[in-house]
Order: sequence, then structure tokens, then C-alpha cells
Amino acid sequence: MSKFCTKCGATLDDNATFCTACGNKMGDAPAAANNNGAAAAEGDTPLDQLKDKSMQAINNFKSNPQKNTYIGIAVVAVVVVLLIVLIVSLFGGGGYKGTLKEYFKSITSKDAGDYLEVTMPDVLADWLEDEADMDKDDLEDAAKDTVKDTYNDLKDDFGKDPKISFKITDKEKADKDDREDMEEMLEYISDDVKWKVGSAYYLELELTIKGDDDKEDEIDAEAVILKLNGDWVVFSFSCDDYDYLNSSLGFSSSFGF
Repeated sequence: MSKFCTKCGATLDDNATFCTACGNKMGDAPAAANNNGAAAAEGDTPLDQLKDKSMQAINNFKSNPQKNTYIGIAVVAVVVVLLIVLIVSLFGGGGYKGTLKEYFKSITSKDAGDYLEVTMPDVLADWLEDEADMDKDDLEDAAKDTVKDTYNDLKDDFGKDPKISFKITDKEKADKDDREDMEEMLEYISDDVKWKVGSAYYLELELTIKGDDDKEDEIDAEAVILKLNGDWVVFSFSCDDYDYLNSSLGFSSSFGF
């Protein structure tokens, strides 16, 4: 008569002392389970628990492939998705905070590619290529000039290796009417484009700028960050003290908007 694993249910020989599917020692009671049915050691982080669950599913699939083929593949796929979601939520950029952080970083690191990514939505880049005969190389050249000039101005004021950090002192999420007003304003660029403003935030900021000259300044600033046709971008940034940092749709003022 065969016996069964008390942990995973696999069929075992009568004299088996360990489960060949999951490695559970026969005679041991199943470990206490969390709400998802996965064993959770005290002090484990959600990432640890998801990792353990994925490894258990993979081991079960490898040890007993015919029985666990579809279950194993499904569980592993779900766990991988959960891991990605968790990692993005913990470390990922995007959103209004990540976009603003990348905006300042692209200037102080003179990274034209990153600057272009957070100031030039794809829908606007496509329009410029179609209507203003500006291809990707033209946009990258313009971005290089912008970040170079801005960096040099920062270096003149604060010395080499200038850094910008920020604290959000106030935030307001744009309502539906505000977003529709933004879309109407964007129609002045082109009414042939279907502009779609998703989320949008009005931010009040406190910037700290410092460089190798040991000069440091704290200034107030304002920014509007929005998701335009699927891309998070700095719609506008303004401060009174260092106007070379100001922008509206990135370096769009140089295009005559």
C-alpha cells in the first residue's frame, strides 16, 4: 500500500523516509502556511517567501514532471509575475517621483538620452518627425545641447560635479477638468494629434543644489508631472533663482512652441 506526502500529496513507497517530490521528511507535520498556502519562516520578507514558493514549484515540477507539468508551469509563471511586481514596487522608477528624480539626474550626469526620455513623450517626438522634419538624431542633438548648457551653468554657480536633490513639500493631483484643460492646451501644438493626459500632479518642491565649491543653496520650485499618451514626462518645471533649470515639455521652447 502506498503512502502520501503530507506536504505536497505526492505518492510514495511504503518505506520512503523523504518525499521525492518536495523533500519533506515523512512523519513531519506540514509547516504553518500563510494566507496563500505557502510555508513562511518567521522573519521572512515577502520577497523571500515568493522566492521559496517559486523554488518549491520548480522542484516539484522537476521531480514529478508528468503530474505537475501544468500546475508547475502555472505556479512558476504566477510567482515570476508577482516577483516582478514586487521588485518594481520596491525599486522601480516611473510615476511622478521617479520622473522628477530622473530629470535632475539626467542634467547632473549630462545624459541626453535619459533627459529626452523624461521630457519628450513619444507622441510629441512622432509629431516633430512628421510635421517639423526632426528625426531622432535631431532630438538627441538638441537634448545634448540642453543638458550640456544647463550643466555648465550649474558648474559655474556651484563648482564641479553639481548635484540636485529635492523634497516634495506639497502635491495636488489634477482632476478630470484639469487634465482636459491640459489636453485642450496641447491642441495648440497640433489638433491632429489625439492627446491623452492620464495622471497629472502639481508639485511644490524644495531643491538643494551643491557642488565641489562647497556652495549650497536651497530654493523653492514648482513642477507639473504627467502621463502623456502613456509616457511619464516633466510637463513643466520652474524656479525663480536659476532660470536655466526651467523647462516646458523639456527643451520645447527651442522649437518655438
